[in-house]
Amino acid sequence: MNDTASDALSKGEPRYQQIAALLQDRIAVGEYKVGTVMPTEQEICTEFSISRHTAREALRRLTALGLVRRRQGSGTEVIASTPPAVYRHSMRSLRELLEYAADTRILFEPAARVVPVPADLQRVSKRGKWNSFQGVRLTLAGAPICFTRIWMPAAFAAIADELPTAHGPIYELIERRFRRRVVEVVQDFTAEPMGEEAAEALGREVGAPSVRVVRQYLGAGEQPLIIAASWHPSETFAYTMRLRREETGPDA
Repeated sequence: MNDTASDALSKGEPRYQQIAALLQDRIAVGEYKVGTVMPTEQEICTEFSISRHTAREALRRLTALGLVRRRQGSGTEVIASTPPAVYRHSMRSLRELLEYAADTRILFEPAARVVPVPADLQRVSKRGKWNSFQGVRLTLAGAPICFTRIWMPAAFAAIADELPTAHGPIYELIERRFRRRVVEVVQDFTAEPMGEEAAEALGREVGAPSVRVVRQYLGAGEQPLIIAASWHPSETFAYTMRLRREETGPDA
């Protein structure tokens, strides 16, 4: 280990945490710039005289912070100079939920995929054929929020070509083209390990903690128009719900 690296490390904390903090500082000051590739595990091992396991844990910590993404064969790329802020959902009505969709956008992959509807949603999707599309939901500034997969009835296939360039929520395309209005949204939240596709899209480790949010957009007669499943890194997701007590009588 060189003297500079040795001086930067303190005693008391686990080695991988110390090295992760030092690497994070280097990213913050631009020594490792956004878009460039970090030193390899072997180079980190040599600099700090540590094992590959310790180097790997340090890089995994940077990945969990949203600073880097690791891709097999491509090294570790710096994707942010500071940890991303928590993306907080605060919704009190269907209108606010639909406005959330309007304030973000999805960078879709160009073609539909044949991906079965999850088993826990097959009850609502058992009628007819469904097409699946997937992509990364972004803020309007371009920061990634989550990996999203949507399913829609094959009857709506005519809007597929519009998805890669669409601005605004998908339900608006359906409402405009097919005159089918969303009247209700059912939401489910589940904590689960992040799958391979979501991890690849978001630059996270496979199996990292995530929150799966499923929204079923329903039309008249509770007919499902869209099913959307989104995987959020757990450390960047928060959801706020405000409920008001209903007064049922003069003595309530």
